[in-house]
Amino acid sequence: MKEVGFGRLLWNGIRKRMLRNLATIFCFAFVTASILSANFLVGGAQNSVNVGMNRLGADMLVVPQQFATQTEAIFLTGKPSMFFFNSSVYENVSVMPGVAKASPQLFIATLNNASCCSLPVQLIGFNDTLDFTVGPWLAQQLGRPLSQDEILVGGLIIGEIGGHLLFYGHDFTIAGRLELTGMGIDTSIFIRSEDAFVMAYESAWKAVQKLELDSSQISAVLVKLDGSLSMDDVINNIESSMPEAKVLSHNYLARKVGDQLSGTTSVLLLTATAVTLVTIPLVAVVSSMIVNERKREIGLLRALGASKRFIFTMTLVEAMLLAGIGALVGALGTILIMVNFQGLIASSLRIPFLWPPLSAVMTQSLSIGLLAVAIGGLAALYPAVRSSGLDPYAAIRSGEA
Repeated sequence: MKEVGFGRLLWNGIRKRMLRNLATIFCFAFVTASILSANFLVGGAQNSVNVGMNRLGADMLVVPQQFATQTEAIFLTGKPSMFFFNSSVYENVSVMPGVAKASPQLFIATLNNASCCSLPVQLIGFNDTLDFTVGPWLAQQLGRPLSQDEILVGGLIIGEIGGHLLFYGHDFTIAGRLELTGMGIDTSIFIRSEDAFVMAYESAWKAVQKLELDSSQISAVLVKLDGSLSMDDVINNIESSMPEAKVLSHNYLARKVGDQLSGTTSVLLLTATAVTLVTIPLVAVVSSMIVNERKREIGLLRALGASKRFIFTMTLVEAMLLAGIGALVGALGTILIMVNFQGLIASSLRIPFLWPPLSAVMTQSLSIGLLAVAIGGLAALYPAVRSSGLDPYAAIRSGEA
């Protein structure tokens, strides 16, 4: 009966002051949503970079110095670009100390109004003899290498397996589809380099715009390290010996994403801090007002045998319950918004985004929810002590007055 009475007292206290309690709930929901949004953005971006680089199977990319920014856009946000430098870069990189494997690639931007998409997409030509990035996926998922005019599409490219896509007037067959990574790979298409050169040759009479490709040029070199030298040493060796080249490593891309997000996350965390600083005294004031308003009720409870601990716990739990409800509302709202608008958010912030594992999402939500509850309890601590120390009969008389 005591537990039922305790719950009923809590509910009556919350119900009778609904407007005031809704304001408290909103404050905690806003704090939770701001902190969780910052954490989800950072975690989702980092998870996307990790998954994307693992999918490539490369430790770094060597690209033309003057086109480093365009390369970042290709892999991080899927913005198509086309540039080249001499294939001798591949030959020099492949014999560098610390390099286990190297593979050249071609970056080709498609024309507008391609059959798969309303906007240009990125074609990535790979050498199937030297490749170590696409080949393992094909061996595992398809069980064979790509045949002539077959392509491997990213997870966001429209088209069914076995369907056809037309680029520069050349017909290709979709042989496989990559899983989503949240990176630009999702809107990219992998083709064999020899098919790319045939496509370029035929574009002179098949396409509305001729594609110029030279077999002596490449766009990037993907590198797998052998572990004999540190990544920093290999990067320094490549960039010092080839001034025309820029190395983009996994860590470099992660830092770029972090820099891109720093402004947004700082605003979110500063806002959460400001609202928290307002919420703590607000909860304290609201709890004190409730104690004043409920003096007669508290006095009657004490006169009927309720202990000081019971009154203290009731006041404290009510504040913590409001904080918990606010945290739950904020967490659910954040997750719903991020799930439904993650593409728009990622494109607006120009970052890759792939949801962190469910365990990480749940852990972060629970941790921040517990933090909100702790803040609510801390803010109500003094009013709870004050309410438990009221003299029963003095409280009754004060409440009647």
